Amino acid sequence: MDYRHLFVSILFAAAVCACAKQDPFNRELGLQSRLVEVPSETGLTPVMVFSNTSWKAGFVSPVNWASLDRLSGTGSSQVKFAFAGNYGRARKLSIAFEAGSSRDTLVIIQASGISSPVLTLTPSSLNVASDVTAGKVLLTMNIQENLDEIRVSVSYPEAGEEWVSGISFTDTSLAFSMTPNTGAVARRAIITLSHKDAYDKEITAQLFLTQNPA
Repeated sequence: MDYRHLFVSILFAAAVCACAKQDPFNRELGLQSRLVEVPSETGLTPVMVFSNTSWKAGFVSPVNWASLDRLSGTGSSQVKFAFAGNYGRARKLSIAFEAGSSRDTLVIIQASGISSPVLTLTPSSLNVASDVTAGKVLLTMNIQENLDEIRVSVSYPEAGEEWVSGISFTDTSLAFSMTPNTGAVARRAIITLSHKDAYDKEITAQLFLTQNPA
Protein backbone atom coordinates (compact mmCIF):
# COMPACT_ATOMS: atom_id res chain seq x y z
CA MET A 1 0.00 0.00 0.00
CA ASP A 2 1.23 3.50 -0.82
CA TYR A 3 1.04 5.07 2.67
CA ARG A 4 2.35 8.40 1.40
CA HIS A 5 -0.60 8.66 -0.99
CA LEU A 6 -3.01 7.74 1.82
CA PHE A 7 -1.45 10.34 4.13
CA VAL A 8 -1.76 13.07 1.48
CA SER A 9 -5.40 12.11 0.88
CA ILE A 10 -6.18 12.38 4.60
CA LEU A 11 -4.54 15.80 4.80
CA PHE A 12 -6.50 16.98 1.75
CA ALA A 13 -9.81 15.75 3.24
CA ALA A 14 -9.06 17.49 6.55
CA ALA A 15 -8.32 20.73 4.72
CA VAL A 16 -11.59 20.53 2.79
CA CYS A 17 -13.55 19.95 6.02
CA ALA A 18 -11.82 22.88 7.70
CA CYS A 19 -12.68 25.17 4.78
CA ALA A 20 -16.28 23.98 4.87
CA LYS A 21 -16.71 25.14 8.48
CA GLN A 22 -18.62 28.39 8.78
CA ASP A 23 -16.70 31.46 9.83
CA PRO A 24 -17.68 32.95 13.22
CA PHE A 25 -20.38 35.63 13.06
CA ASN A 26 -18.48 38.87 12.58
CA ARG A 27 -21.16 41.52 13.15
CA GLU A 28 -22.78 43.01 16.23
CA LEU A 29 -26.25 41.72 15.51
CA GLY A 30 -28.23 39.53 13.16
CA LEU A 31 -31.58 37.72 13.32
CA GLN A 32 -32.57 34.51 11.60
CA SER A 33 -35.87 36.14 10.63
CA ARG A 34 -37.75 39.39 11.14
CA LEU A 35 -41.17 37.69 11.08
CA VAL A 36 -42.28 34.55 12.89
CA GLU A 37 -45.80 33.10 12.84
CA VAL A 38 -46.97 30.85 15.66
CA PRO A 39 -50.20 28.83 16.12
CA SER A 40 -53.15 29.88 18.27
CA GLU A 41 -52.45 27.20 20.88
CA THR A 42 -50.20 27.75 23.89
CA GLY A 43 -46.60 27.09 22.94
CA LEU A 44 -42.88 27.80 23.04
CA THR A 45 -40.56 28.66 20.17
CA PRO A 46 -36.82 29.52 20.02
CA VAL A 47 -35.72 32.82 18.52
CA MET A 48 -32.17 32.74 17.14
CA VAL A 49 -29.85 35.68 17.77
CA PHE A 50 -26.46 36.08 16.08
CA SER A 51 -23.82 38.38 17.52
CA ASN A 52 -20.11 38.77 18.18
CA THR A 53 -20.72 40.74 21.38
CA SER A 54 -23.22 41.10 24.21
CA TRP A 55 -26.86 41.85 23.36
CA LYS A 56 -30.18 42.75 24.98
CA ALA A 57 -33.77 41.82 24.10
CA GLY A 58 -37.20 43.04 25.18
CA PHE A 59 -40.77 43.61 24.07
CA VAL A 60 -41.32 46.92 22.25
CA SER A 61 -44.65 47.34 24.09
CA PRO A 62 -45.90 45.57 27.24
CA VAL A 63 -47.87 42.36 26.58
CA ASN A 64 -49.77 40.02 28.88
CA TRP A 65 -49.84 36.94 26.69
CA ALA A 66 -46.15 36.24 26.08
CA SER A 67 -42.78 36.10 27.85
CA LEU A 68 -39.06 35.67 27.16
CA ASP A 69 -36.83 33.33 29.15
CA ARG A 70 -33.92 35.79 28.99
CA LEU A 71 -33.36 39.47 28.23
CA SER A 72 -29.65 39.44 27.47
CA GLY A 73 -26.81 37.25 26.28
CA THR A 74 -23.39 37.14 24.64
CA GLY A 75 -22.54 35.81 21.21
CA SER A 76 -24.82 33.75 19.01
CA SER A 77 -27.56 32.11 21.05
CA GLN A 78 -31.33 31.88 21.38
CA VAL A 79 -34.21 33.35 23.35
CA LYS A 80 -37.15 31.12 24.19
CA PHE A 81 -40.45 32.83 23.41
CA ALA A 82 -43.44 31.46 25.34
CA PHE A 83 -47.02 32.40 24.42
CA ALA A 84 -50.50 31.80 25.78
CA GLY A 85 -53.42 30.46 23.75
CA ASN A 86 -55.23 32.99 21.57
CA TYR A 87 -59.04 32.95 21.77
CA GLY A 88 -59.47 36.09 19.67
CA ARG A 89 -58.34 37.36 16.28
CA ALA A 90 -54.74 37.17 15.03
CA ARG A 91 -52.47 39.31 17.19
CA LYS A 92 -48.86 40.44 17.07
CA LEU A 93 -46.01 41.85 19.10
CA SER A 94 -42.48 43.07 18.45
CA ILE A 95 -39.23 42.10 20.15
CA ALA A 96 -36.36 44.59 19.93
CA PHE A 97 -32.74 43.39 19.98
CA GLU A 98 -29.78 45.67 20.69
CA ALA A 99 -26.05 44.97 20.48
CA GLY A 100 -23.46 47.73 20.47
CA SER A 101 -24.73 50.38 18.06
CA SER A 102 -27.01 47.93 16.22
CA ARG A 103 -30.73 47.41 16.68
CA ASP A 104 -33.17 45.05 14.96
CA THR A 105 -36.77 44.03 15.50
CA LEU A 106 -38.61 40.73 15.22
CA VAL A 107 -42.39 40.69 14.68
CA ILE A 108 -44.29 37.66 15.97
CA ILE A 109 -47.85 37.01 14.80
CA GLN A 110 -50.07 34.51 16.58
CA ALA A 111 -52.85 32.91 14.56
CA SER A 112 -56.50 33.53 15.36
CA GLY A 113 -58.32 31.19 17.69
CA ILE A 114 -61.65 31.74 15.89
CA SER A 115 -62.42 30.76 12.31
CA SER A 116 -65.08 33.36 11.49
CA PRO A 117 -65.15 36.62 13.46
CA VAL A 118 -68.56 38.15 14.16
CA LEU A 119 -69.32 41.83 14.81
CA THR A 120 -72.96 42.85 14.17
CA LEU A 121 -75.33 45.63 15.24
CA THR A 122 -79.08 44.93 15.41
CA PRO A 123 -80.89 46.76 14.03
CA SER A 124 -78.41 48.18 11.52
CA SER A 125 -80.61 51.22 10.89
CA LEU A 126 -82.64 53.27 13.35
CA ASN A 127 -85.13 56.09 12.88
CA VAL A 128 -85.90 58.24 15.95
CA ALA A 129 -88.08 61.24 16.76
CA SER A 130 -86.64 64.74 16.99
CA ASP A 131 -86.77 64.86 20.79
CA VAL A 132 -85.16 61.46 21.48
CA THR A 133 -81.80 62.01 23.18
CA ALA A 134 -80.57 58.48 23.88
CA GLY A 135 -80.39 55.23 21.94
CA LYS A 136 -79.29 51.66 22.40
CA VAL A 137 -78.98 48.70 20.02
CA LEU A 138 -77.92 45.08 20.29
CA LEU A 139 -74.28 44.19 19.63
CA THR A 140 -73.42 40.60 18.72
CA MET A 141 -69.80 39.40 18.62
CA ASN A 142 -67.47 36.49 19.18
CA ILE A 143 -64.32 38.62 19.57
CA GLN A 144 -64.69 39.44 23.26
CA GLU A 145 -60.94 38.91 23.65
CA ASN A 146 -60.44 41.95 21.40
CA LEU A 147 -63.08 44.17 23.00
CA ASP A 148 -60.55 46.82 24.10
CA GLU A 149 -59.16 47.05 20.56
CA ILE A 150 -62.47 47.86 18.84
CA ARG A 151 -62.55 51.41 17.50
CA VAL A 152 -65.65 53.57 17.22
CA SER A 153 -66.25 56.51 14.90
CA VAL A 154 -69.14 58.72 13.77
CA SER A 155 -69.62 60.24 10.34
CA TYR A 156 -72.28 62.62 9.01
CA PRO A 157 -73.39 62.33 5.36
CA GLU A 158 -74.48 65.96 5.38
CA ALA A 159 -72.23 68.73 6.61
CA GLY A 160 -73.42 70.36 9.78
CA GLU A 161 -73.70 69.89 13.51
CA GLU A 162 -72.16 66.84 15.16
CA TRP A 163 -75.18 65.67 17.14
CA VAL A 164 -74.19 62.16 18.30
CA SER A 165 -71.97 61.78 21.37
CA GLY A 166 -71.31 59.68 24.47
CA ILE A 167 -70.89 56.43 22.54
CA SER A 168 -70.14 53.38 24.68
CA PHE A 169 -70.36 49.64 24.11
CA THR A 170 -70.02 46.29 25.81
CA ASP A 171 -69.91 42.86 24.24
CA THR A 172 -73.73 42.88 24.05
CA SER A 173 -74.86 46.46 23.34
CA LEU A 174 -74.03 49.86 21.89
CA ALA A 175 -75.37 53.03 23.56
CA PHE A 176 -75.18 56.67 22.49
CA SER A 177 -76.59 60.15 23.15
CA MET A 178 -78.13 62.68 20.74
CA THR A 179 -79.01 66.34 20.89
CA PRO A 180 -82.65 67.19 19.96
CA ASN A 181 -83.27 68.03 16.31
CA THR A 182 -84.78 71.53 16.19
CA GLY A 183 -84.40 71.86 12.44
CA ALA A 184 -86.91 71.45 9.65
CA VAL A 185 -85.20 68.49 7.94
CA ALA A 186 -84.13 65.05 9.05
CA ARG A 187 -80.48 64.48 9.79
CA ARG A 188 -78.34 61.37 9.49
CA ALA A 189 -75.31 59.86 11.15
CA ILE A 190 -73.38 56.61 10.79
CA ILE A 191 -71.82 54.96 13.83
CA THR A 192 -69.08 52.50 12.91
CA LEU A 193 -67.36 49.86 15.02
CA SER A 194 -64.23 48.32 13.52
CA HIS A 195 -61.42 45.97 14.38
CA LYS A 196 -58.20 45.10 12.53
CA ASP A 197 -56.25 41.95 13.25
CA ALA A 198 -52.50 41.43 13.01
CA TYR A 199 -52.77 41.00 9.24
CA ASP A 200 -54.76 44.26 8.89
CA LYS A 201 -57.93 42.35 8.02
CA GLU A 202 -60.76 44.59 9.12
CA ILE A 203 -64.28 43.74 10.21
CA THR A 204 -66.92 46.42 10.76
CA ALA A 205 -70.44 46.92 12.06
CA GLN A 206 -72.46 50.04 11.23
CA LEU A 207 -75.57 51.71 12.57
CA PHE A 208 -77.34 54.08 10.14
CA LEU A 209 -79.12 56.59 12.34
CA THR A 210 -81.81 59.06 11.25
CA GLN A 211 -83.33 61.70 13.50
CA ASN A 212 -86.58 63.19 12.23
CA PRO A 213 -87.21 66.96 12.07
CA ALA A 214 -89.12 68.85 14.76
